[in-house]
Amino acid sequence: MISNLKATLLSTGKGREVDLNAMVLMAVGLLIVAAPLELGQLAFAFVGALCYAAIQASRKVAQSKLGKAKFKSSGKLDERDYKKQRVAKPHTQGRAEPGDHSRVKREVNPAGKQEYRQVSAQPVLAPTFSASDFNAQVHELLGQIAPSAEGDKLVRDISSTAKVALKSLVPEADVMGFASGDVLRGTAFAVAIPEVDIILNATPSLIVERLQSRASRPLPHASKLDARKLQKSMLRACTDELTADPHFKFRRSAFKGLEPKVTLMAEINGKTIAIDFSVNTTTPLYNAALLTECGQIEPRAKELILLVRRWAKDRGVSHAAKGHLSPYAWSLLVIYFLQVWDGQGDPLLPNITSFKVSSGLLRKQQKEQQNQQPSTTQKSAQTASVACLFEQFVHFYAKTFDWRNEAVSIRAGTRKPPSMSLSLNIVTLESGASDVAPSVEDPFEPKRNLSDGMTGVSFGRLREELTRAEELLSRCAYLSELLEPWAPPERNSPPGDSMRSSIDEADAE
Repeated sequence: MISNLKATLLSTGKGREVDLNAMVLMAVGLLIVAAPLELGQLAFAFVGALCYAAIQASRKVAQSKLGKAKFKSSGKLDERDYKKQRVAKPHTQGRAEPGDHSRVKREVNPAGKQEYRQVSAQPVLAPTFSASDFNAQVHELLGQIAPSAEGDKLVRDISSTAKVALKSLVPEADVMGFASGDVLRGTAFAVAIPEVDIILNATPSLIVERLQSRASRPLPHASKLDARKLQKSMLRACTDELTADPHFKFRRSAFKGLEPKVTLMAEINGKTIAIDFSVNTTTPLYNAALLTECGQIEPRAKELILLVRRWAKDRGVSHAAKGHLSPYAWSLLVIYFLQVWDGQGDPLLPNITSFKVSSGLLRKQQKEQQNQQPSTTQKSAQTASVACLFEQFVHFYAKTFDWRNEAVSIRAGTRKPPSMSLSLNIVTLESGASDVAPSVEDPFEPKRNLSDGMTGVSFGRLREELTRAEELLSRCAYLSELLEPWAPPERNSPPGDSMRSSIDEADAE
């Protein structure tokens, strides 16, 4: 009988290990069988238990076979067989009072990514000037980077070409183009930070209808998408239509920001221009309105904006996709400086309380003390050159402005702490310490902080470039040295090495 039980167990398990309990029962059963006959009844009981163990072992083998067969048929584990361990995700929060951690935005990736130099196929050199005086060089540069009639015509042609390319998808939509400088002159980071924005404007209901009835890859559930997903879906559909046209080539996409967009290369009228294309975005419109109104109030304000944006672009601190302040944010920094600079009497720009976006104009706030006579300081400020204003701009943000406790707010037009409704961006520096990124309020959306994409690395770069510009201006360096294109350090270069070298426009992403 014992030999029969052993055979049963072995045939049931088919070479597999028998459960430990079954092995113990077998050993005890053998001991009892070998014991005197007085223990026969006890032996009978243990033999029954041994049979029960054999049945249980056969059930486990059968369940194991069924489980494996189910996995092979479905290609994945059943939720009951395998449960993935949950990992807590960090929270993104808004502005807070001390001790209130529910409103503070903290960075997911400490410090952010460091950029490293890549091989340059087409180096971009620093600009050269015929003039030797710094003021004359600034005047010469402004003549080169100011928007031109030829550049404006090219932007209109690009918009028209884009509208034709999108006609089969959404013929009713408006396509507008905006330029923030002379688009005909290639500069460092020209592809990474285009000077031209092309925007498609359409109502959400129209976008839903066109996505649902699209010939290729229709989106039947478009009506169930929220506004942001609907915007991204339309942007992808437009990108497919544009890249099918020989005039446009895809370069990169940026869908993580508040205003998703794609960068394309437009080949129009024998020229190749980098453009940013987006759907129902407003920042380019706001930027154009600010630039227009500033030029009407004070021409030097518009020129200073163009100069600062060119400097920030060439020095690599204006690429929003890399965590830097956007060109729009740099425009706000210039306007705010001209509102609060204490080296002047009456501000060169007044406080701005509301905007007329549709007409591209801003309404000026009335000055409180109109009868005050201008002082000597006022007179010098009112006659200061753009070069002098640029020097004061750099000094203000490098030495005077408190990045931690002040906010750039052109709505307020005064130096004061950030509004409680403005979210803070807490970044982790490369040293491991925490700091508050600049608070730059969007005047059209006061709760939006335009530095919300900054990291510890990009904040460090901002301070580094302001310090560098302050040092160069203090020793009367040439403008060409100030605008020398920035390049990331070598991957294995020690800290403090010079990062001044030519860069490749194609690699400046």
